[in-house]
Amino acid sequence: MVVICEACGKMYRVDPHTLHLHSNGSPSIKMRCKACSHLMPIRLSNEVPPDLLPHIPRPSLEKKGGISRETDGSVLEGKPGPSYAKRTCKGLSLRTKMFFLFLLTPVLLFICSSAFSQYQMLALANRITAESRDVVAQMAEEIIMNKARSVALQCSIFLRNNPGLSKKDFYSNPGMREIAIQKVGTGGFTTLIEMPTPDQNSDTGYTIWCHSNKAFIGSPLLFRMKEALGLGYPSFDTIFRAMKGGRKIKGYYQGAMDNEKFMAVEPIEETPYLILSTTFIKDFTDPIQLIEKRANRLTRSTQKMSLSFMGGGILFIGLSIMIYGYRLTSDIQQLTDAADRISVGDLGAAVDIHSCDEIGSLADSVNRIQESLRISIDKLRQKNSG
Repeated sequence: MVVICEACGKMYRVDPHTLHLHSNGSPSIKMRCKACSHLMPIRLSNEVPPDLLPHIPRPSLEKKGGISRETDGSVLEGKPGPSYAKRTCKGLSLRTKMFFLFLLTPVLLFICSSAFSQYQMLALANRITAESRDVVAQMAEEIIMNKARSVALQCSIFLRNNPGLSKKDFYSNPGMREIAIQKVGTGGFTTLIEMPTPDQNSDTGYTIWCHSNKAFIGSPLLFRMKEALGLGYPSFDTIFRAMKGGRKIKGYYQGAMDNEKFMAVEPIEETPYLILSTTFIKDFTDPIQLIEKRANRLTRSTQKMSLSFMGGGILFIGLSIMIYGYRLTSDIQQLTDAADRISVGDLGAAVDIHSCDEIGSLADSVNRIQESLRISIDKLRQKNSG
């Protein structure tokens, strides 16, 4: 430890352990300069814990008039002084605090905000497509029912204008066949069916007289549907048997490859005939599913772009904080070292900080303090020498 006399500028190198031994528990002592007899106050630090003092070898001392004199001739006097205990608490460093405050916290908030936005965007896209699919399905149902009503009305007019036309000639008659068999959607069609008489079995009584497949003409409807639908037939049978007395019916049943089909049955007025209109509902909802797929692709692409921007932003923020934090803490450490040197009388080293902010202003202040102390010491030397 270096001690400088403020009066004459003589420098002394003193063992801090020796200072602790001579202090007798006092937080500060005074040392007398051998050159000019000036008393120099020395602040003691907590570098040597009290429980280790008994184990430190004591130097040879000479007692004279209550004054402890070291063998090198310097004089130490145990007198009370101001307490400047060195901080021993250990907490987070400034760089760590800056990391948590300016990087970790904003990044977490940014990630949470982005995740919530992405979730909301995906939920909105799914909701829009789902509602659009429902709306299109309702419109498709209306189209199928309207087709059944339209064909039933046309058949009624045609039969009234051709009273002698037999049901067995419906399919062979070009006019009747064109009216009774019309396209529904992309894969559906209408069919003309005869209702059973009261004495006929309903399983065999519903007979097909106009169908897109000529082989079905004159065949029982339920038998043909059981062959075509297989495991999906019960759903068709449940809907179809709800029709009693030739009333209108509508509903969904399981078609081929587990695709839903919608059917509507409309009776032809004043005749024992029905018009069955049916098609796959996906014929109408497929475009919406394509839109949904495109929306999902766009959403995933947007998510990837957002994640890329977020990653780039986090990297930029992290590098900025690391660089700025390193410069800031380095400047503060330099100022701390300078303050420690000033506290032991080392006024030779200037603080080399060129920052144009508060840290730079503080560095200028520390340099001015050193310069003021040097001027004061020079004045004291001139005064004492004069």
